[in-house]
Amino acid sequence: MKQFPKPIVVVSRCLEFDKVRYDGQVIHSRIVRDLEPFVDFVKVCPEVEIGLGVPRETIRIVRKDGSYRLVQPATGEDLTDRMNSFTEGFIKDLQEVDGFIFKSKSPTIGLRNIKIYAGAENAPVVERGTGFFAGKLLENYPGYPLEEDDRLRNTRIRQHYLTHLYTFADLRKLRKSASLKDVQDFLKRNEFLFLAYNRDIQKKMFALVQDGSKPIGNILGELESLLKQLMVSAPDHEANIEAARAMFQSVATDVSEKEKQFFEAVLGRYEQNKICFSTVLELLKLQLLMSGKDPAYHSFILPYPEELIMEVDEDRDKDFWKQS
Repeated sequence: MKQFPKPIVVVSRCLEFDKVRYDGQVIHSRIVRDLEPFVDFVKVCPEVEIGLGVPRETIRIVRKDGSYRLVQPATGEDLTDRMNSFTEGFIKDLQEVDGFIFKSKSPTIGLRNIKIYAGAENAPVVERGTGFFAGKLLENYPGYPLEEDDRLRNTRIRQHYLTHLYTFADLRKLRKSASLKDVQDFLKRNEFLFLAYNRDIQKKMFALVQDGSKPIGNILGELESLLKQLMVSAPDHEANIEAARAMFQSVATDVSEKEKQFFEAVLGRYEQNKICFSTVLELLKLQLLMSGKDPAYHSFILPYPEELIMEVDEDRDKDFWKQS
């Protein structure tokens, strides 16, 4: 069985862990529950960390004279300096991390579409942005896997996030070995996954290790920079087809013309949105096994632990014909 590195993930404490939300509740999150056995969570609630109680009066971001302040309308308190000080200390103490899961709609740890008001009370929303805490992390960790709990309910966003997360965790593990051979193996394992994400960047990655003359530290630095560019967004269906075809051609040396035609027909059905891409991957897995190769070696086939793959049809065994 393939051994995956254990990612380090910063997560909002109110997601499944503690009743620290402003209303004293805990928020249930499928992705956090699923990930808990497979990652090391670094739990944080910025509002509690700066001394606000549970429950507590709501806070909001206010834009005033071109600057942004974090205020608590009910008390009139300006929390900006306390929050900025805590955030700077948190980032300084965060030695290793692979990804982040934020709480949506939070003025501190929300990542997208956070309301910004014209005043502390009875004022309209004038724009939308990021939370005070999450925004600083976004600045300090560009290109990292960062998502919100609400968005991670979407299957495609979840798949991309997990692929991104485990690739970053694998890179962190690679940095500790600092071997050219290990870098080459990392690229080989991810060859078709990186092809699906971006062919041009994938080529640049492989060019880093072609002559072996660069210092390993420089290679790792450039590789990390390229990886951040590579995984900005998930591959589209055309890129998936290109990568799947390339993998099939690389291993299908002894297949018949009929088998090749069948595989192309399957790609055609996927292109027409008649089947899921998982069907294509299962065919590739079979082809690898028949060629005497381990499918789990390739991240394109298995980018993260199998236990984290969501059910295709949660209602598969439901009896829709049973009389109520």
